[in-house]
Amino acid sequence: MKARPAALLLACFALLAADSEPSWIVLNRAAGQASKTKDYPKLREALLALKPLLLGNPSVIYKLAVAEAALGDAPTALAELRNLAGMGLVYDFTAEAAFSTIHQSSEFAAIVKQVNGNKEPVSRSAPAFGIAESDLIPEDITYDPKTRRFFVSSVRRSKIISLDGNGTKETDFAKTDWPVLALRVDAARRILWAAAGWLPQCENCRDTDKDKTALLAFDLDSGELKQRIDLPVPGLLGDMTISREGEIYVSEGINGAVLRLRVGAKSLERLDVPGEFPSPQTPALSKDEKTLYVPDYVRGIAAIALSTGAVTWLKPADDIALSGIDGLYVHGDSFVAVQNGTTPARVMLFSLDLRKQKVMEANTAELGQPTHGTLVGNTFYFIANSGWEEYDDQGKKNAGSRPVRSTVRKIVLVRMIVLS
Repeated sequence: MKARPAALLLACFALLAADSEPSWIVLNRAAGQASKTKDYPKLREALLALKPLLLGNPSVIYKLAVAEAALGDAPTALAELRNLAGMGLVYDFTAEAAFSTIHQSSEFAAIVKQVNGNKEPVSRSAPAFGIAESDLIPEDITYDPKTRRFFVSSVRRSKIISLDGNGTKETDFAKTDWPVLALRVDAARRILWAAAGWLPQCENCRDTDKDKTALLAFDLDSGELKQRIDLPVPGLLGDMTISREGEIYVSEGINGAVLRLRVGAKSLERLDVPGEFPSPQTPALSKDEKTLYVPDYVRGIAAIALSTGAVTWLKPADDIALSGIDGLYVHGDSFVAVQNGTTPARVMLFSLDLRKQKVMEANTAELGQPTHGTLVGNTFYFIANSGWEEYDDQGKKNAGSRPVRSTVRKIVLVRMIVLS
């Protein structure tokens, strides 16, 4: 699912607060209050407890650097800023009043120089094909190896389009009542799975359908709707993946849930405990399909052991940012991640142990806000310039915004599997 507006995240936290609150929410609130009142000892205390619960979250690192600088611990503040610069992110550290005490140090100057370097364009992708229809807000893409067709979902127009392998033939495959988000092909069973649900960016949705969502199964060859599984509680089924046996794993992104649909089942089963995931995004299966990796927009990447349901949050290197991941995919010994909740938005390659990283695409005019992708052999196809940022939280297009033409770009991964 796309980057969550702040209003939606606050609503998510409010829903969790109505129940027993996870410790990370309590600590996050305490840190926010301490930051507001500039109580730096309390801010540092809350952040040090929060840091292992929000692994790879640069906002925590930034605020911790602020607290350390304000409390006079320059070496620790500089170490945190080095980590932020190493993440490849962009900040204006010179504008932060708390850092005025370290402005004159040579190390601070070197960090600022590195951050300025993070603004430089990096492009390892090439155009695959364009999408002819404008203002679709395309969200996901998947591929059918039998017919060599790509399928792209549309949030704005509530439909699925199909394109041939070269993108030269674009047709409507299926239309739905609500915006279409995630797509996955079950080539063996000739099914196209789609997650759909009400969103304000929808062009012709009924307000009475708000909070409704469903998993849809279409015949991959005819486009006929074969099965519909409604979520019995309010929410939004946003992102998914599929196993080799045809099991579906789907995230619900408003209230936060990870669910499974077994082959032949008529209802979804929940895999997680409420409160564990505030904003789960595209899940990815390990090569042996015993582990489900779930990126959370706030908390990083979790590994769910499918045999037991145990959840382990992966610990990255200190200079790797894991928040803001929308799409996650396993390729060889690497994660491919579409990270649109960071500045800059980017496509990343992380080693599975999260010790190394490589920027694949960032700071290019063609990228815009990327969303999801799909692996076809060693080539990663992803949606660029989706246009989400052209709409406000009420679903209205920003004044003066021009029609948005989205594209599909591709990255050949075979030569880039060794990270540096």
